[in-house]
Amino acid sequence: MTPLAEVTPNRSQQRRARQRDANRAAILAAARDLGRSQGWDAVTMRALADHLEYSANFAYRYFAGREDILLGLVRAGFGQLREAMSAAAAAAAAGEGTGPSARTRPSEQAMRAAVHNSGHAYLDFALAEPDLYQLMYGLGGARVPATDAWSDGQAVGDLLIDFLRALGDPDAERHVLQLWATAHGLVALAVVGRVVDGPRMLHAIIDDAIDDVLAHISTPPAPKTGQGAGQ
Repeated sequence: MTPLAEVTPNRSQQRRARQRDANRAAILAAARDLGRSQGWDAVTMRALADHLEYSANFAYRYFAGREDILLGLVRAGFGQLREAMSAAAAAAAAGEGTGPSARTRPSEQAMRAAVHNSGHAYLDFALAEPDLYQLMYGLGGARVPATDAWSDGQAVGDLLIDFLRALGDPDAERHVLQLWATAHGLVALAVVGRVVDGPRMLHAIIDDAIDDVLAHISTPPAPKTGQGAGQ
């Protein structure tokens, strides 16, 4: 049986798809602007229409309602956070060399540095994007049901879990929860103005927390090469 050929969208369909994406992005950007300047309670469908200078029903063409727009922002925020942490972790292995003689996997030192870099990237994101971070974690007066963005938030934790498991940590999930609780608590304290020394103190504390976790991890021995047992 011959498989059905893929249908390529024509130019008109492609143009409509681009316009749809552009309009969705404009609505999300407007919601972000309102949330940043007036608080998340100010983000309503009517306020968005006024902000964009469109009809009251404009945003309903692309989102089911206010909660759907906030969910879009939350998911985008988790994506940005994971990307920032991933890029910071990748920088830890950048100096390991390239070419045939380079390691096929990061060294233990590089993986430990990746955990540190990721933790600092988490804090940097939270401090640079406080309004979005508060929405993502329900700190800004508006809540998105946790189950709706669960997988997006879990992907952030999975990044660190993978590094800790590679280092031989049998309790990686528990340790990531410990680090997240520390970082999240620090950010919450910073939001209410209870951190005297600002970002420098926050980064020093998260460094100590990561060091404490890594101190309890023993890296498994490298796999043996050559003849197997009994040969």
